[in-house]
Amino acid sequence: MSVLFLTGATGALGSTVRSQFLEAGWSVAGFSRKGDNFEHPAYRYYSANMMNEAEADKAFAAAYLDVGPPNMLIATIGGVRPWKQVKEMPADEFRYLFELNLMSFFVASKLAMKLMSAGGTIISIGAESALQPPANKAGYVAAKAGVVAFTRVLAEEGKWIGINANCIVPTVIRTASNEQWGDPNDIAKWTEPKDIAAMCLFLSSDAGKAVNGATIRMTNRL
Repeated sequence: MSVLFLTGATGALGSTVRSQFLEAGWSVAGFSRKGDNFEHPAYRYYSANMMNEAEADKAFAAAYLDVGPPNMLIATIGGVRPWKQVKEMPADEFRYLFELNLMSFFVASKLAMKLMSAGGTIISIGAESALQPPANKAGYVAAKAGVVAFTRVLAEEGKWIGINANCIVPTVIRTASNEQWGDPNDIAKWTEPKDIAAMCLFLSSDAGKAVNGATIRMTNRL
């Protein structure tokens, strides 16, 4: 049975990805700092701060022993802070956005690649604003642009050892929490979590293995 390591498993996107992969017959190891009451015979949860390499390493090692080596890593951890102009942004806030969005992905991909002895697939989640940078989002844009570029590095390094890496780039992801602040005229243009999960499933398939180093824009009706 194929094994998915899923970081950010308790978030709105992570939980959707988790459900679709379980329905497809995968075993899923989920990682998050938050507690998880979700139960399924093929699902195991591990509490871990993915920005802390030692803590993440311990959790990945436990999952490896419990469910086996990962065939796939999907890194859904990410987030924002209130938008600010560069001149008003504290350095600690800028640094935090890098830690949350980019460092968590670096740590997870580094550890997963060490465990993918038979090859595998890595998927990151970028952001449309990283490709078309707006004002007032410097920290988030820079961090997500780093995710996009770092994924391409993984693709180059991984192709020699049978590991593909691709970055899915949505618009705003349509979740209940995002809808609370979104403009009703824009919400219909946002990317559905189920569509992102479906793309992840495709990339896990035999046909999807032909895709490597891609930046896959999922803009819905932008």
